[in-house]
Order: sequence, then structure tokens, then C-alpha cells
Amino acid sequence: MPLVAQSVSSCRETEASLENVLLVDDSLQSLLALEAILEGPDRRLIRATSGEEALKRLLEQPFAVILLDVQMTGIDGYQTAKLIREREKTREIPIIFLKGHNRDDAQIAKGYAYGAVDYILKPVIPETLRSKVAIFIELSRRRAALMQKNLELQVAENTLRERTRELGERVEDLARSNAELERFAYVASHDLREPLRMVTSYTKLLARRYKGKLDSDADEFINFAVDGAVRMEHLIEDLLLYSRVGMRDLFVKPVQCEAVLTRALDNLQRAMQESGARVTHDPLPTVKGDDTQLVQVFQNLIGNGIKFRGKMTPCVHVSAKEKTEAWVFAIQDNGIGIDSQYADRIFVIFQRLHSHAEYPGSGIGLAICKKVIENHDGRIWFESHPGKGTTFYFTIPKMDLSE
Repeated sequence: MPLVAQSVSSCRETEASLENVLLVDDSLQSLLALEAILEGPDRRLIRATSGEEALKRLLEQPFAVILLDVQMTGIDGYQTAKLIREREKTREIPIIFLKGHNRDDAQIAKGYAYGAVDYILKPVIPETLRSKVAIFIELSRRRAALMQKNLELQVAENTLRERTRELGERVEDLARSNAELERFAYVASHDLREPLRMVTSYTKLLARRYKGKLDSDADEFINFAVDGAVRMEHLIEDLLLYSRVGMRDLFVKPVQCEAVLTRALDNLQRAMQESGARVTHDPLPTVKGDDTQLVQVFQNLIGNGIKFRGKMTPCVHVSAKEKTEAWVFAIQDNGIGIDSQYADRIFVIFQRLHSHAEYPGSGIGLAICKKVIENHDGRIWFESHPGKGTTFYFTIPKMDLSE
């Protein structure tokens, strides 16, 4: 910016920061004397030689303080003060009355009755007048700063209110969209089951009836078809299970977690027998929740510990620790572990870290666990070291079981 432009801009900023002081007196000599006393870099002194002119000046710009002579021709100081106080725009401006040297308590009382905040007798004492005007200038400056802060706060509150409203609408839209997607997944999966079951049945029938009767390629193709149909059937079953978690209301009641664990282990009996897995547990608490959904969580997490095993016999341990506001459950295994880079990916539906040939499955189990735990106002995460096992943690808020 050129130097001249900077100077003009600086001058404008300085002028804008000045506080206006209105000097009202019908004596030019008195006005000049007041200006000499009150001149300063933080103020702009404006003259008015009558009450009428003072009222006109007050309509043109704001003032920090008014110095008003009592005895003037035409409208005197009292009437001018009365008119100032009657106007909504000017009624809050402080008025200091200036009066002749003869002290008249009745006149002083009259001045206060007409709205004066102070009364100074002539001839004025310069130091006293300067200090009182300085106080009102500072008060005006602080009041202006406070009004600006209030304005900024109001704008911020309005912005926050608007953002909150927009966020609320987006949350509602997201909830509605999720509900529609879950409903679509349920309906689509449900409607796909019957034709897929027919495809699976006939491909299995082809495999049984024509195995060895055609060439080797045909046998291989039929086996591929059967495997694909079976995998699709399992995928649809898992998708239905996932969609039901979102659609079904929680049936909340006191739930003994050891009973939940027992049911989960009953469902895992075949996998445990085939792998020789050993599952142990510490004493588990009673919580409030949906026992059917919590069985799914225990079954999926323990089942993962059994399925994703290394060379060692699978060992899974279940425990729970009481914290201030929640129970923290831990399901620890000695399996192949999970790389930390997959922390955000592992709980997403259909996300698999291994090929189907290595470890069969649909990639829905952990997504179901996450949805169930979030339905219970908890959270789920894991800690793992590849090759050394994984510990899944999840929380369930503590609740008053006497309710």
C-alpha cells in the first residue's frame, strides 16, 4: 500500500476511535475555555451554542458525555436535558451541568431531577473537569467494546444455532437413510434366499448325479458353482443377521453375562471340538442389555479367536473390569493377530483381511459386534501384535439394576 494511502487509512482509524464530547454554552468565551481545558488525543470536542443546536448535534452522531450550561437564552439547560432524556436514542448519554459560582442546592437538586449525573460550579477547576470527562470517555469506550463483544457473541450464537440445526437435519437424514438401507438390505436378502436356495439345491444335485460322468473340467465347474452358491447363501444369512440388529428394538433387561457366555460357547461347540480350543473366563457381571444381541458379540469375538489361529492350540480368555461409568470387557486370544493399520477398516461391513481360501467368512461378524455395542451406548476396539494374539475390548455402561 502506498504511503499516502496508509496515512489516510491510519487517520480514518484514529478518527473512528475518538470519543465525541458535546460542549453546550451560549457563551463563545466559555466554549473556548472548555476546549482549552479538555483538549486531548482521544476525543473530539463539538460545540453547540444553544439548546436547539445541541439537540440537532445529538441527532447526527453519538456522544460519550455532554457538558451543559444551565443558564442559556432560549431553551435553558434544564429543558434541554429534559428533551435529551425523552429521546430513546440519547437518554443514556451522561450529562454534566455547568452552573454559575453561586451554589444553590435547590437548583442542583433540580438538575439531578432532570437527569444530570454530575454538577460542576463555574469557574471550573481544570483538573477536576478533565478527570470527570476522562472517566465518562473511558466508560463510553468500554460500553462500545462491550456492545461489540455482545454483537459478536450474538452472531456466533446465531451461527452456532444454525449449524446445530443443520447438523440436526443431517443426523435425521442419516438416520432415515440408514434405516432405509437396513430395510432394503433385509428385504433384498430375504427375497434372495428362495431363488438362491433353488440354485444351491440344483447345483448340489448336478454335482451328485453327474460327478465322474462328464469330463474333469465339468466336475470342476460344477464344484465352483456349488461353492459359490453356498458362500452366497451364507453371505445372505449374515446380511440378514446384520440388518436385523439395526431394525430390531433392544429388549433391555438385567443380563447375566456368564449365562450369555455359556450360550455363545454352546453355539461354538463344533468349532471348539475341531480346533481343540480352550475358553476360560473370570467372574462376569450382570448388566442391562439385550441378551440375544450380546450373545452375538461374545460368539463372534470368541469365534474369531478360534478361527484366526496360528500353529498353537487356540486359547481364549474372557474378563471384565469395573470402571466409574461402565464395565470394560476383554476377550483375549493367542491367534495370528491384527496389524494396527487395519484399526479403522476391521469393523466395516464386508471388509476382509484374508482371502476366503485362507479363512472362510463374510466379513460381517465384527461389523455386527460394533453395531450391537453402539446400540448399548458402548464402544469397541482392539489391541494386537501380529503373531502374538489379539484382545478385543468393549464397554457397556453401568446402570442401576434396581430400576
